[in-house]
Amino acid sequence: MKLGILVSHPIQYFVPVYRALSERPDVSLLVLYRTRMGVDAYYDPGFAQTVQWDIPLLDGHESHFLSNKTALTGYEPGIVKELLRRRFDVLIVHGYNGLTNLLAVLVAKLIGTRVFVRGDTRLQRHHLSAPFWKRLFKHFLFKMFDGVLAIGSLNRAYYAAFGVAEERIFFAPFCVDNAMFSLQAEELQIQRLKCRRTLGLPEDCTVVLYASKLILQKRPADLVRAFALVAPRFRDAWLVMAGSGEEEPILRSMVVAFGIERVHFIGFQNQSNLPTLYAASDVFVLPADAESWGLVLNEVMAAGLPVVVSDEVGAAADLVQGQGTGFVYPCGDVEALAGALESLLQSEALRLEMGKKARELIRAWDVDACASGIAAAVGYLT
Repeated sequence: MKLGILVSHPIQYFVPVYRALSERPDVSLLVLYRTRMGVDAYYDPGFAQTVQWDIPLLDGHESHFLSNKTALTGYEPGIVKELLRRRFDVLIVHGYNGLTNLLAVLVAKLIGTRVFVRGDTRLQRHHLSAPFWKRLFKHFLFKMFDGVLAIGSLNRAYYAAFGVAEERIFFAPFCVDNAMFSLQAEELQIQRLKCRRTLGLPEDCTVVLYASKLILQKRPADLVRAFALVAPRFRDAWLVMAGSGEEEPILRSMVVAFGIERVHFIGFQNQSNLPTLYAASDVFVLPADAESWGLVLNEVMAAGLPVVVSDEVGAAADLVQGQGTGFVYPCGDVEALAGALESLLQSEALRLEMGKKARELIRAWDVDACASGIAAAVGYLT
């Protein structure tokens, strides 16, 4: 089966899935990239700095970069030529926003190529209360797809709410390269102590980690406020803030104003640094608002960390709520966040128990499961 995937750029989370699909004897895969972001350095406004990932993004799968000879950004007319030339059996588009993706869907349908969509939108109340014309448009749009690939339960609910029949919704779990973050116990301890020494942290402290962009939507200030509430009672606790962004000066000012001494800002961390950073940590917190999923949760759970997440993080419904892997609290409720931190900081046994359950649960959300889900979906309708 000739499978094409259209995606914005080489995304570090997706590339392992493309490699797994390429290894399947029943799939001949070509990934069509719209830009070289990530492979080439680019300015990320969220991180407020230039970013270039330090892991190979083009290995293990065949790819092609679309040309854009127009003055329009986000529009690559070369997609028409590629679809006519390649004649895929199935095309998967990542999302349906933008001229290139919509053009790809229309051309593919005209030439008889089956089309699937994969995205990370989760069902929220505002989707159901949107203006009638918007809801009608989505009903019409989703009828154009032969199938949709759901990344989780709330994403599945989103498609169902806009008229996609159950038999056209296929599960392909959102995943990361679990093996990259699942260190063996012996190596874990070595990396843990080494990283703590490098960061200037006491070897026997308890580390609460935040690793994401320092932007308003991620609500890192909630975590700083919550840590300020619990820090006086847990003198061995340290808060490590990994990431960069426009909120960093504000957060640093808050730390000074609250008189917290055990908060460490370590800046943007590239991919190769993350496994060691996770190994050095004890608890992970993602206090974000309007987070479609939060793949960083997959990473830290593969590393065996218990998590604390807001109820506005999409992954919470599948990976945390009722799973014994951590705590979910109402987004913006600093006292509730502090309470969850207190529960984990005061009990090493609870941290280890939840971390173990996190590692066990995330095994089912791996690259092979995602690749198998995609292959089964496109094979079912071809």
